[in-house]
Amino acid sequence: MYDPRLDRSLVTEDHPRAGHLNAYDRTKAAGEALALAAGAVVLRPRAVYGPGDTQLLPRLLSRVRAGTLFLPGPDVRLSLTAVENLAAACLAAPGWAPGAYNIADAEPYGRDGAVREVLRAHGVRARVRHLPPALATAAARIAEAVSRGEPALSRYAVDQLAHPVALDLTRARTQGWTPSRTLRDYLSPPRG
Repeated sequence: MYDPRLDRSLVTEDHPRAGHLNAYDRTKAAGEALALAAGAVVLRPRAVYGPGDTQLLPRLLSRVRAGTLFLPGPDVRLSLTAVENLAAACLAAPGWAPGAYNIADAEPYGRDGAVREVLRAHGVRARVRHLPPALATAAARIAEAVSRGEPALSRYAVDQLAHPVALDLTRARTQGWTPSRTLRDYLSPPRG
């Protein structure tokens, strides 16, 4: 939702919201603009994961081919959001001042390390290899052009994985919200 043409290594809620790469981002931004104009509290989580995940984990696991997972560009820092951190923000948000609030885990993750940990926790043995971002973007354009449904690769996915996207959580933290869960909480074997 934040403008992909600009640096997103530490994104505040005031970061421009333009340059959308797909209908999902455009409609999300339009709906948010209406909510903000009406004086609502808008939460902006990034890459929500956790129990019941039907998007991130299945997509990641489906991209492993012959023991290899290709990712665009070099390793980058990415904010992810544990579903419990988002739920805690949702429960607290009715008491917050109207406006937009970034919601994520306390610290961004190194993309490659996080992916390796997730694969390992799910018993998937795979090497992470890097594709040049321009090559990944060209492949995504072709996949989008020939796909009759959701393409196997999209420019949006390439953008979200090839560039740092770390959310500044200062605004939500000033409301008293603190993210308590991390990716490691989901990858560790249950205790007891």
